[in-house]
Amino acid sequence: MKRRIYWSLCLISLAALLLSTAASLSLYYHFYEEQSQGDLRRQGEALSAGAMASGDAVEFLQNFTFSDEAVRITLLNRDGTVLFDSEADPSTMENHLGRPEVQQALNSGSGQDSRISDTLGLSTFYYAVTCGDDMILRLGRDNQNLFGVFLQIFPLDLLSCAVLFVASLFIARTVTRRIVTPLTKAADNLESLPEVGNYDELEPFLIKIRRQNRTIRHQLNEIQQDRDTITMILENMQEGMVILNGEKKILSVNKSAMRYLHSPDHNPVGKPLVALTRNIPLLEAVEKAHEGESDSGIMEQGPQKLRYFVNPVLSGQAVGGVIMLVMDVTEQYKAQKEREDFSANVSHELKTPLTTISGFAEMMKSGMVQEKEEMQDFSSMIYVEARRLLSLIDDIMRLSRIEEGREELNEPVALLQLAKEAASLLESEAERRNIEIQVSGDNVTVPGNSTMLYEMIRNLCENAVKYNKEGGKVWVTVKTRPDAYIALTVKDTGIGIPKKDHERIFERFYRVDKSRSKETGGTGLGLSIVKHIVERHHGQIHLTSEEGKGCCMEILLPEKAQTRL
Repeated sequence: MKRRIYWSLCLISLAALLLSTAASLSLYYHFYEEQSQGDLRRQGEALSAGAMASGDAVEFLQNFTFSDEAVRITLLNRDGTVLFDSEADPSTMENHLGRPEVQQALNSGSGQDSRISDTLGLSTFYYAVTCGDDMILRLGRDNQNLFGVFLQIFPLDLLSCAVLFVASLFIARTVTRRIVTPLTKAADNLESLPEVGNYDELEPFLIKIRRQNRTIRHQLNEIQQDRDTITMILENMQEGMVILNGEKKILSVNKSAMRYLHSPDHNPVGKPLVALTRNIPLLEAVEKAHEGESDSGIMEQGPQKLRYFVNPVLSGQAVGGVIMLVMDVTEQYKAQKEREDFSANVSHELKTPLTTISGFAEMMKSGMVQEKEEMQDFSSMIYVEARRLLSLIDDIMRLSRIEEGREELNEPVALLQLAKEAASLLESEAERRNIEIQVSGDNVTVPGNSTMLYEMIRNLCENAVKYNKEGGKVWVTVKTRPDAYIALTVKDTGIGIPKKDHERIFERFYRVDKSRSKETGGTGLGLSIVKHIVERHHGQIHLTSEEGKGCCMEILLPEKAQTRL
């Protein structure tokens, strides 16, 4: 724009200078021509008067010295015969009666004409005037002399034109800068347009730009807010999301996807998918999506199981990109496995006592048992298995109620008092095996459900007694900790738990020593119930044990009630 304005001004200046120079030279030429013709008329009239006054016009003209050598003097008879000529021999010249200026002079006393001379081949101005009654005096001036004067002033005029043109170049540059600079400043700072001087013509344009700037800023703010909202949603999604463009490069990826896929690159945006993951099934699913086909499946990423959904993003009939959703289904698979194991274990645990009961009952029904003592033994076995079956069903129902989470957890519970009650209930069993139970600690309360917490303590104490050595000890303590937790510890001198079983000890129906558990009559759900009760109270459970060196269970419960998420 700047260059176009500059050269436009330069061309305008040049054209103006050329036109003005041509016009001035033309006017000057015509003015000089008229002035020259006027001088020629005055000279002719003066010379005619002098010739008539001399008495002999031919002799007068022959002896007359004219200061202007460019003027040609011719004296004619009324019949057109040349009597005198200042530049040629009269005898060799043709008759001039037919010349227009001669005819005008014969008719009106004077005449003038401008034409190309046949003899000289030049454009000449003629003026004829009567000289007495029988002669005509004619003066002629060649235009070549007038043009010579014009040529003398033309170089000076051309030089002045060149000087003016050079000056106009600088003026054009200055004017261009004054025009363009405000616009350049405005273009460099469109967000807050500066003043552009007195260019009233630009004001509507600037008003429209300011209005559009406000609209654009408003729209950009909305876009930024929407993008921030979308980013916040994506970053807080538990599901991993990856968006690819049509060139299979990553446009967006959230934190969950980075975590699930174990990306080796901390900033994979703008890079191929292999910068995020090299899982073959996932890469193949993306290839299918780029061909317009959706895909889903399960893949393993270390210890995790991930379910992925890959769908094409269509733009008309073409695939413009791919969106991929990744979810961690490890817990679902684990829960499914636990449900399957639970169902199998329940079936097994129920089948064993039921088989025993059914077998003994069938033998008694068929009359195979005749003796009263055998009948009592069989009845006792049926009773024991029935009690075991009821205990198992009771534990299953209790565990189901705990998992449902319907119980209120807001009542203040005195843990030390509950521990004493549980120990009191187990005194007879402990005395039978010569096991000492000691309960001590701080009289503190925790928010929770007293029934559930009592069951938790009782199960821990039962295990400490059941799996203890003859003449062993059990310590139950309640202590306040500085980290806003209450610690309930149940420690024994029993057989202990091997380290290889620590991770599975809280699983349902899991037994470290199945033969010993059968002897003690356990259902295999006690510690699982303990774990679920602790989790319902937002607590933590820690196990410290070695085989043959006793066991220590530490339960940490918060002092204040917490909201369950």
